[in-house]
Amino acid sequence: MCKKKSVTDLRDFDSFFELVNYFDTEEKCVQYFAQLRWNGIPQCPYCEHEHVYELKGKTKRWKCANCRQQFSVRVGTIFEDSKISLRKWLFAIYLATAHKKGISSHQLSRDIKVTQKTAWFMLQRIRLAFAPEDVQLTDVVEVDETFVGGKEANKHKSKRTPGTQGRSTKTKTPVLGVIQRDGKVYAVPVENTKGATILPIIVSKVEAGARVYTDEYYPYRALGKRYEHSYVQHSADQYVDGVVHSNSMESFWAFFKRGIIGIYHHASKKHLGLYVNEFTFRYNNRKMSEGSRFDVFLANKTISVLLTRN
Repeated sequence: MCKKKSVTDLRDFDSFFELVNYFDTEEKCVQYFAQLRWNGIPQCPYCEHEHVYELKGKTKRWKCANCRQQFSVRVGTIFEDSKISLRKWLFAIYLATAHKKGISSHQLSRDIKVTQKTAWFMLQRIRLAFAPEDVQLTDVVEVDETFVGGKEANKHKSKRTPGTQGRSTKTKTPVLGVIQRDGKVYAVPVENTKGATILPIIVSKVEAGARVYTDEYYPYRALGKRYEHSYVQHSADQYVDGVVHSNSMESFWAFFKRGIIGIYHHASKKHLGLYVNEFTFRYNNRKMSEGSRFDVFLANKTISVLLTRN
């Protein structure tokens, strides 16, 4: 199993220009990623055996002496089965992790000289690798939901759907968010906001005994059995009661929606989870430099997400 690399093990690129100049050949990209992935000792991605040997040829490949499988540095990563050069993959990753609000497939296609369709494919694989880590939140934790979808007020009267106020999921998809104050956030789309749906998620991400702050939504009342639970009454225009509020979670929702509306314009229910993962990664690594975010993603995310082989 590949161990996560620390940022100190990697080169910190200060700008996209520096990255492009450094990775001036495909061979250099392959060597860099191989060193990063295996720390100088290639390991079989199929059986994890270290007894492998390099094959001769234009393309750098290895063969495992244990299971006899051949492999390249791409196998078992988001680059697998892709004809796109590793060089352009690295460019795309830097741009996708550097932009605070994300980058559209149209903009990426212009920046790295690929078709819009190819750029969209690359961004989807990158978003797949944005999958959140298994966080455990403690101390002071805020919980809230938001709803993603078109506003009924912006639709023609004849096209509006009745009964979509409040927490209705008729035309919108709910997203549950849990954030440790001054810490990390975890967010995930859910089918509905019923207690049976959202409470198990909260329990799995928040350590027992934490102070949990929410609004007055009834299902949250059950949190008092496991946590020190307090809430504010949004329906009565109460948003802050001393230290009790969900402003950190609200700030994340604003950050998330600015990116969706401003860059992507729309996120379908089918792909919403990938966009949520993208902005969760960006928020949780917001204090890093652009180069450090690139390093962390390349070292830990591209390798940890294994693609299904047919």
